[in-house]
Amino acid sequence: MRLRAFVAAIVVSLLAVAPARSHAGEPATTPAAAAVTAVWELEEAYWRYVKAGDVENYVTLWHDDFIGWPCGQVHPKRKDSIGDWVRQVRDNKISLEYVLTREGDASFGDIVVVHYSFTRVDTYPDGRVEGRGNRSKITHTWKRMGDSWQIIGGMCGNVADTAT
Repeated sequence: MRLRAFVAAIVVSLLAVAPARSHAGEPATTPAAAAVTAVWELEEAYWRYVKAGDVENYVTLWHDDFIGWPCGQVHPKRKDSIGDWVRQVRDNKISLEYVLTREGDASFGDIVVVHYSFTRVDTYPDGRVEGRGNRSKITHTWKRMGDSWQIIGGMCGNVADTAT
């Protein structure tokens, strides 16, 4: 009987320290699941800000010490230039449509990592359309900062065409 209780205590302890992954059926009440949910909500806000050309709110999502590799960039960028492309959406009056596909996530206490793919189609005021048929992927690493979350690192790239 003591052995059974000992084994049960070890299993419970291991489950408590394992990184949480959000899967269908995982209770949304665990701290790890709540963190993952909060971060996915911020990823949705990220894209709403982009679509609206809302540079001011967009840059609040980024930690002051952020470094990451945005889509289409030759080198990694810091927070001071991360909003440039959203400013272009706003200033050029680009109508942006997007679809996000969640690919994975993990919570490590005060850190959450998310992976997703997306399509983005830009329509310019002159009727020109760019991006149709292109798919990209993003990894963002978020850190809890008090009661909120901020992106501390990330990377974006094209998804290879697997049809060829």
